[in-house]
Amino acid sequence: MEFWFDFGSPYGYLMAERIDALAAAHGRRVQWRPMLLFAVLRQLGMPPPLAHAPKHDYLLLDIERSARQLRLPYRHPSRFPLITPLPGRMFHALAARDPAAAVAFARDALRAAFREDAALDDADLVARLAARHDPRDAAQLREAAAAEPARRALADAVAEAAARQVFGSPFVHIGGEPFFGADRLPQIEARLAGELAPPPRPETP
Repeated sequence: MEFWFDFGSPYGYLMAERIDALAAAHGRRVQWRPMLLFAVLRQLGMPPPLAHAPKHDYLLLDIERSARQLRLPYRHPSRFPLITPLPGRMFHALAARDPAAAVAFARDALRAAFREDAALDDADLVARLAARHDPRDAAQLREAAAAEPARRALADAVAEAAARQVFGSPFVHIGGEPFFGADRLPQIEARLAGELAPPPRPETP
């Protein structure tokens, strides 16, 4: 299973709180795939998700309602949309050494953003969050996140997401089948449980 998300996505935060336990209950593992949604949408020629006022107002209502339904704490960021290249690069800097540490960092960063109103473009804050899961000190981690390998890895993730038409966050792939949105959790669970068949393959001529 692949879990595509943007660190600035409230729905990505909601999915992040549920996806690993759901997968584990069905003997699956999740590959966390951070990307930059605005960059992906530009490559796809699509508008930003909050570009139009009616949709913006509805989504703010729905995010809070979805958090209540999932019984998850949620505080809408005072600066929104969030600027997220830094945590994306930090994830890849950690993942190059320890993928599990990168996932733990991602979970902490999402909680900081959507529970504590933390600014994810604050290099010191992001480095402190990363240092919880990596033996390097904060200064070393800031350097790693700014280095070319982390930048390239995030750029490659954006390019791959666009090539695979990952047009939102969260976006889950199960055996290549796409599921978009935190509200797809029941469908994902049914798919993993074998209660929801995969879509039929197109007939070959």
